[in-house]
Amino acid sequence: MHDINYSNQHESDEHCFLDCCEDHLTSLEIIKSIPTPFLLVEEKIVKRNITRIHEYANRHGFAVRPHVKTHKSLHIARMQIDFGAVGIAVAKVGEAEIMAKLGNIDITVAYPVVGPDSTEKIARLSHKLNIRVAVDSEYGMNELSNVAVKYNNTIGILVMFDAGLHRCGVSDPHQIVKLAQHLKTLPGLRYDGIQMYLGHLYGDTAKDPESFKRINKLWDPAYEALCAAGLRPETVSSGSTPSLENTHLVHHVNEIKVGTYVLNDYFVLKFGHCTLKDCAARVITTVVSDVVSGQVIIDAGSKALSAKQLLSHENLEMGYIPEYPEAQIFRLHEEHGWVDVSQCANPPTIGQRMSIVPVNVALCINLYDEFYFYTSDGILKKEKVDARGRCN
Repeated sequence: MHDINYSNQHESDEHCFLDCCEDHLTSLEIIKSIPTPFLLVEEKIVKRNITRIHEYANRHGFAVRPHVKTHKSLHIARMQIDFGAVGIAVAKVGEAEIMAKLGNIDITVAYPVVGPDSTEKIARLSHKLNIRVAVDSEYGMNELSNVAVKYNNTIGILVMFDAGLHRCGVSDPHQIVKLAQHLKTLPGLRYDGIQMYLGHLYGDTAKDPESFKRINKLWDPAYEALCAAGLRPETVSSGSTPSLENTHLVHHVNEIKVGTYVLNDYFVLKFGHCTLKDCAARVITTVVSDVVSGQVIIDAGSKALSAKQLLSHENLEMGYIPEYPEAQIFRLHEEHGWVDVSQCANPPTIGQRMSIVPVNVALCINLYDEFYFYTSDGILKKEKVDARGRCN
């Protein structure tokens, strides 16, 4: 992996973020009055990120289905729908229950739903909404069929194709046809197509055409086998933010399902898939101690940033501080963060506030009951993290 040189970005991007607080809020005191740590999301950047994905989708004839596990917010989900998304994707049934408050919306649960409690909830939701579920086993299909029959309704199914991450799904043509054929025999289920996830592609591999050729070598035989069996998928849904703008290199895809792009985070930034100007979410923190030379302690620990780390050992990073690109967050306790500032020409001092781009924004936002939304017209609003903690 190649490190990004942030030095040229830092000057303009830092001032863009900090100046917006001074110039467009009624006073910088508004930010100063909010107890740290807190999460700040900038609407202007959110809108720009949403626009970018729709422009790409329109060029290639893709439907857009944002994955709301990233922000877990009804407000941002409404923005995405208003921009033209065909529906949303969720990670768990609990998220679907919350997002059902949006009204008449199409929801894909992009996760194998297993167990009586979860399948019952899916069946009840499918009474009032178009619900589909990603499945990779006959077991999962059988459970969903049973509850669909019980509630006398229909649940859509996307068969999961393994594009190379080896997490969920199958890639063998015979297996995927067998799953789709089994599905067609089950009452209460509707075969809607295929879901794949390109999460194994990031950095240089997400930009290399050879990566997508390797996927097509797996996917083309599976697609052809499905078609030969009379099971041509109506929907082929693919996702993952790092490889987003090369999704058109995967054959037969007609829907893009991505989440992180709407806010972006340090993982996406570090591997060169966005710029600092595309990072809409920052954790605002305060330096609470500077007694150790070359080090400061901040009030954002693992409860504010999550303990997700980028790289390891001497390259360990747990967030990026745009105001101090030479600083390195290298350790977190629940309420404390250790920051190496020995390379900073003018290091931060006690009482100073800084912003942090979190390593994984989906993990980070799930730590907060609410975030502060800085609107395009200069208003700072509290927004609820509606689906926080929905782990099942």
